[in-house]
Amino acid sequence: MSEPDFAGFLQKAGGKLFKQNQTRYFELRGFSLYYYKAKPSPGDEAQGVIDLKNTKMLDNPKERFSWTVTGPNLPKTYTLFAMTEADKTTWMKKLSNPNAGSSAGGVKTAGNGDSDDEGAQRGGGGGGGGGSGTQMVFTTPGGKKVTTDDFEIKTVIGKGAFGKVMLVEKKDTKEVFAMKEMDKEVIERENLLEHTFAEKSILQKINHPFIVKLHYAFQTTDRLYLILDFLAGGELFFHLGQVGRFDEWRAKFYTAEIGIAIGYLHSLDIIYRDLKPENCVLDKDGYVCVTDFGLAKTNVQGATAETFCGTPEYLAPEFLIGGGHGKAVDWWSLGILLYEMLCGIPPFYDENVTDMYDLILKKPLEFDDAVSPAARDLLTKLLDRDPSKRMQSVEAFKAHPFFSDMDFEALYARKIPAPFKPDAKATNNFGTEFTSLKPRLSTKGQSKEHSHIGGFTYNGDSAMPQ
Repeated sequence: MSEPDFAGFLQKAGGKLFKQNQTRYFELRGFSLYYYKAKPSPGDEAQGVIDLKNTKMLDNPKERFSWTVTGPNLPKTYTLFAMTEADKTTWMKKLSNPNAGSSAGGVKTAGNGDSDDEGAQRGGGGGGGGGSGTQMVFTTPGGKKVTTDDFEIKTVIGKGAFGKVMLVEKKDTKEVFAMKEMDKEVIERENLLEHTFAEKSILQKINHPFIVKLHYAFQTTDRLYLILDFLAGGELFFHLGQVGRFDEWRAKFYTAEIGIAIGYLHSLDIIYRDLKPENCVLDKDGYVCVTDFGLAKTNVQGATAETFCGTPEYLAPEFLIGGGHGKAVDWWSLGILLYEMLCGIPPFYDENVTDMYDLILKKPLEFDDAVSPAARDLLTKLLDRDPSKRMQSVEAFKAHPFFSDMDFEALYARKIPAPFKPDAKATNNFGTEFTSLKPRLSTKGQSKEHSHIGGFTYNGDSAMPQ
């Protein structure tokens, strides 16, 4: 079969009773947009097809960078999402006239149905309507691809179930970065490809002084790699463990930075859902950055997210009650984090997780004498169990009396000196259980080779992801 006009992976939200995103591989051939469960081999049958003949592309003002596709041959209306307004313009033009020339890349699509493949047209070697929330990241050929050969491995600085994080140096520029290496086999086995792809997609389009920056993304036959800012100061979790609790100015400084970062994400309709000291990391100058977007969700308006996820100590009550959640969960987690920085322990902590969930739902909020009246008032507003009453506006957050001595414009510009400057020797800010490991790339061993994930590669120096 000839090469498709364009192709790549996308993430599709579906399911009959419970919504969840699923990764699919899409190919545009003439006026037909096919999708598969994985990148197809010759002879593989697609799941369905979206017929683009006689369709109309209409702007969708309800969601950023999106438009709808309707037509007499479609079982329902589809909503498509691009990464930027420029991408949206390009793809509306391309899909309006699919035979106008070949291109390589993809879009993020969403149908209005409730079931996984509702409305898919079957037969003939193709198929593929989208269920609700289908996503495909726009891709295009770019500059020189970066590989593991471009980096020298220096030190292991973190390790988890899916891979490890290493301090690396780019050979040609001598710049230092953090390289996040992930095992495809583990990711596929744990059904986390969607989360990994979403993390990359979110990081490549956001830019904020208190959010880690993605520079490159690439893959080998069995690994995925993200090249990120190297945050030399270590996790807040590490530093909080060193001193037990922070003084109020230090806690206020970090809370202000994280709060405006959360506000920025929410302005893009992204919820973070995993705020905790382990995911807030200091740079070499002592400013904090939010990292690890594996649980983040895009295009959230209202309490429409349903996945139960996060770390128990930081879960908002609406996670436990069910019925959907929205941006308010991040402000709850920020309140828990501020309380822990001031008091040394989360307010509803218990070693028994079931008991802790009960405390989150019922225990009154209590303070010790070290917490100032202004801090108590802010915490009370952030930790309101009713999300409709909870503080969840970044403007209200910045205007609170707790921040009366904080110049947010100067903070954003990094003109306020950090209250704590990390050890100049970076490896001292990471656990020895990581730094003592041999600094090397993982080897395949007995692992089988895995499919190439279209649209994952990203060169930060290029105008577009690849």
